[in-house]
Amino acid sequence: ISILDACANLAALAEGKKSHAMIVDSGFDMDIVVGNSLVNMYGKCGSLDDARSVFDKIPQRNTISWSAMIAAYALNGHGSKALELFRRMEQNGV
Repeated sequence: ISILDACANLAALAEGKKSHAMIVDSGFDMDIVVGNSLVNMYGKCGSLDDARSVFDKIPQRNTISWSAMIAAYALNGHGSKALELFRRMEQNGV
């Protein structure tokens, strides 16, 4: 998780993608904590398609999952998508 946080804070997308590949190879990609960290990292690096792809694969999203994806949209100038996702989160009872 620390490496993903470092990549996020440095906007080091290439290193983050390498870390993601290693996570997938090790079988930890379905872990919610790892998934949330990946969404956060991709969002802070400006890679919204990757963030959304990971978000959509998280089997049991929690408040952190939703907040990370909403923040990714908002941080990258997609306020309407952030609000749309927030409404969807409310509809899902989160």
